[in-house]
Amino acid sequence: MKMLLWIPLSLLVILLGFLSWASYPWSIGKKVTNSEIIHLEPEGMVNNEENPSVIKVLTWNLGFLYGEGSEGPGYEAQDKSFYIAKLDQMVKELLEWQADVVLLQEIDFDSSRSQNIDQAQYLAQKANYPYVAEAVSWDAQYIPFPYWPVTRHFGGMKSGGAILSKYPILEQKVTLLEKPMSQPWWYNLFYLHRYYQQVSIQFGEKVFKFVNLHLEAFDKKNREDQVRDLIKLIEDEKIDVVTGDFNMVPTEATKKSKFFNDDDYENDASFDLMSKSGLSEVVPQDIYMKEESLYFTFPATKPDRRLDYIFFRSHLKMMKAEVLPSALSDHLPLRAIFQIGTPNFNPYSQ
Repeated sequence: MKMLLWIPLSLLVILLGFLSWASYPWSIGKKVTNSEIIHLEPEGMVNNEENPSVIKVLTWNLGFLYGEGSEGPGYEAQDKSFYIAKLDQMVKELLEWQADVVLLQEIDFDSSRSQNIDQAQYLAQKANYPYVAEAVSWDAQYIPFPYWPVTRHFGGMKSGGAILSKYPILEQKVTLLEKPMSQPWWYNLFYLHRYYQQVSIQFGEKVFKFVNLHLEAFDKKNREDQVRDLIKLIEDEKIDVVTGDFNMVPTEATKKSKFFNDDDYENDASFDLMSKSGLSEVVPQDIYMKEESLYFTFPATKPDRRLDYIFFRSHLKMMKAEVLPSALSDHLPLRAIFQIGTPNFNPYSQ
């Protein structure tokens, strides 16, 4: 009888030991960190305009450059050559688009699923971005997902958001947000943090504050709370530009439910809340409603909704905004051009 009792107890100890080891460093609650800013000497770096009159800003959820299926269903592990090819193609696209600041979400820094490549530094080195800020929002010894078979597990994880800049990043603060209370504690041990990545960037004599973010996708209340906290941050810190994957659709969107992956945005107040932030969005609602599909950003192959945005303060003059074509991620990139001084060229030609 004692032997029979030892068997389940031993299994319980093994299970708890695995949970403790795999989910380390056990982060669930809200946390603020100040991360290192990396200064590189990229290959073929050219000098930037000393006092730029126009800046180009690009936001993109990379899905760690796996492409569609990165969320789990349909995911299959890939070798290093797969990710190097994707990174090299992205370098070509970044060189073509010539953004001054690139704000990325779901990018890997040292993850088993992407062969432990620091994707941010690889891109910065080859696409001529000397300043890099990394925000680690998902850090665990082992992620046992997708669940079965074990060969599909993500494994060791270090992932989050990154900002690549041609101009000096002066400071960075990262806020890791509360995980949804609707999820069980053991699930949250392995679940990624949503985050705000706040930096100050110096463009000649001017300094602007940016926030790169990735908000909750599956819990509306949690996402709405994150937007409320964001509005307070915008007010308190006088943020100039907020970009990222908001996981919300515009209030006027004609479709809010019955998507292929069962996502549902009905009765979500996130966009309405952001409209009270004091910032404007680069695609005004009247323009958006004339032809919604021009601004859809997800999924990349057959986009049917808009999840990615760039909000800005009125002292920046928005000159152009566009969703760019790419087959590298499950999201499409969004680029905006802002006038911050008297332009020395026609930005509409870019």
